[in-house]
Amino acid sequence: MYAVKGVYDGRAARPLEPVHARANAPVIITFLDEDAGAGLFPPTRLEDVAGCLRYAGPPKTLKDMDEAIGKSFVSRSLGLGQCPVVEP
Repeated sequence: MYAVKGVYDGRAARPLEPVHARANAPVIITFLDEDAGAGLFPPTRLEDVAGCLRYAGPPKTLKDMDEAIGKSFVSRSLGLGQCPVVEP
């Protein structure tokens, strides 16, 4: 998997550089603009939801968490089911 920067004009996402991929290849589009998801969910404070996060083990880095989220998202998007749970 690789990332390509692009822009969204309100109708389509367009890459800023040439993309070398097969036709009809599956893609994942992530909006980095904070306003892209505005209005979908009510504002939530970390203090209100932090108790929902259960984890025992060594601390994870943001890179570790981003990679795990990306793998799970890709797996579910491609219909592969849920990723296996990895114990610390």
